[in-house]
Amino acid sequence: MNKNFSIYVDRLKDGQTLTIEEESSPAFLDVTENELAFPSPVFIHGKAYLADDHLILQLDIRTEYSMPCSICNETARVPLEIKNFYHVEPIEEITSHIFDYTNLLREDILLQIPPFVECHDGQCPERNSVNPYLKKKAPTTAQKDPVYYPFSDL
Repeated sequence: MNKNFSIYVDRLKDGQTLTIEEESSPAFLDVTENELAFPSPVFIHGKAYLADDHLILQLDIRTEYSMPCSICNETARVPLEIKNFYHVEPIEEITSHIFDYTNLLREDILLQIPPFVECHDGQCPERNSVNPYLKKKAPTTAQKDPVYYPFSDL
């Protein structure tokens, strides 16, 4: 199921548009970390076309990753959706007339992964047991003593 993510630029001459509908194994992401995994396929939907001397790539990407919850340390599966990812590549930089966007796709997906996740859509059941040890938020200006700002109504 792993695909070669290549675009043949010569096929896009004369205003042609390439429709991209891919489902790929997450193996191309080459993730070897113990705390990050991609248990679901990567779905890619989009198009590629030429605009003057540039290749335009527009994609919607969807997959799922798993990481330990930052509160309870249980594995949390989190959906990942990237909408309207655009990339512009000058045609003169595509020397073989074949543009491979595997690394571009990999980089964009991995950049979207946050450093911490919380299970149950951010509502970890163990949060209440950890709350006493967390830093309290500073009061906002509305909660502090009222301060008179003489020029605030100008």
